[in-house]
Amino acid sequence: MRTLILAFTLALALFSSPTLAQTPLSNSRDFVLNQGLQDLELEAKEFETVYRTDYVPDTCYRSEVQGTRPDCHTEYDRQCHTEYQQQCGYRNYPVCQTVPRNVCTTQQVCRTVNDQVCNSHGCTNVPRRECRMENRCTTQMDQVCHTQQRWECQTFPQTLCQNVPRQVCVNVPNVVQVPYSCQKPVQVAIGQNLKLRTLAKVTIRFANFAEVGALNDSITARLEGDQIKLSSNSMSQLYQILDQRRTERMLSGTEKLVEVELTLRATEKNALDQFSTLLMDSGKLGFDRIQFNLSGNPAVPFKGHLNLTQHRTLGRNLVIVDRDFESRALVAQGNTQILMLSPLGASSLKSKTHQVHLSLSLDGDELRKGAVNPGILSQVKNTPVELSFEASPQ
Repeated sequence: MRTLILAFTLALALFSSPTLAQTPLSNSRDFVLNQGLQDLELEAKEFETVYRTDYVPDTCYRSEVQGTRPDCHTEYDRQCHTEYQQQCGYRNYPVCQTVPRNVCTTQQVCRTVNDQVCNSHGCTNVPRRECRMENRCTTQMDQVCHTQQRWECQTFPQTLCQNVPRQVCVNVPNVVQVPYSCQKPVQVAIGQNLKLRTLAKVTIRFANFAEVGALNDSITARLEGDQIKLSSNSMSQLYQILDQRRTERMLSGTEKLVEVELTLRATEKNALDQFSTLLMDSGKLGFDRIQFNLSGNPAVPFKGHLNLTQHRTLGRNLVIVDRDFESRALVAQGNTQILMLSPLGASSLKSKTHQVHLSLSLDGDELRKGAVNPGILSQVKNTPVELSFEASPQ
């Protein structure tokens, strides 16, 4: 009875909404760009498993205390004692003694003497100073020292400690697991319930249908979650998503409607290969521009690189410009292409000889943007088109 009710519920969820299509749809569909506008419908369903709870015999366990058991662990006591160590060796001691030394100096010694002078009036004593050099010596005591080694021993105390283990035991409750019969709940899958149904209405616009015409390459549109993914194995055309507009709304608790409008562009691989066959010639240099002829007006994304160097009589040549530029920097006048120098960071050039090197190549970054089949790009020839010349601005 439960199974019948579940089946009825699923059927009601799938077919009760009049808004969504009742025709079985797939989450992917192949299409070709054989018209300018076409519509696709995709469907994706997300299910959740429905379970019921059953009880089955099983063995359960409960904890019981049965007596006690010893629980032991090791503790450490710190024990220290003092030991004495004797250290011996030679030590230097000063030994001094007093030694007498005779010190002599030369000194001037003077004395007064009387000379007797006589004349007709008689004699008289006349004092006179008389000096002479004499040596005088004294005894001085000097202390003379020298070093003498002695063998000595000294005793030093040293404290030694160690951790002494001891076992400590206490009685703890002894807990055991006791088995008993019981019923264990289990989840049993009984079916699936629709969680979300997503219907995608996709409008494909072929941007350059009038230019390219109908194509027969298979493109796969896949609904992943609520997103549209396009893929293709084509090796003849590069398909790119130029624009994507998307809206969504919930129709019910389990139904979502996604409306997507995609704009695609197709670029023939041969057109990409032919870019490398273009010719550049007739280069001219102006004070504010470079002009050259290009044997065709490429309708594919490309980029360029300019190296402009001014010749100098003395010293190294001066690099004026050495940078990339986008294709929109070129202004086409028939086969003539004009590249303005000011946007590239070059002011008006001087009336000197300049070396010009131009290189054009496919813009891989632009080609990979929104590419449905990017693998084709590995097969595309992308040899740069180059032009080099020397000229003075005119």
